Amino acid sequence: MLKEWLKRLKKEKSEDKNKDKLEYENRFMKFYYLNQNRLNKERRGSYGSRRKSGICVRCKRPAVKGIVFCEYHQEKQREYNQKARGKFN
Repeated sequence: MLKEWLKRLKKEKSEDKNKDKLEYENRFMKFYYLNQNRLNKERRGSYGSRRKSGICVRCKRPAVKGIVFCEYHQEKQREYNQKARGKFN
């Protein structure tokens, strides 16, 4: 078990070193992939704080009670779901 853990740790370190050597389409993609963990953590945090304070998670309008979206984005989400679910029915 310890040997497996050490192998995995060594593999992760070598992958981190190889990240800088990869080619990216543009500087924005490079920034995203090099900072992906931090960015996702920030996004999850802002989503949770907005949800708790009753603000729409996609804009800054007040959210509908019991839902994470404002009226506008709730309607957009409803349209999207109907379209997506229609493909399977």
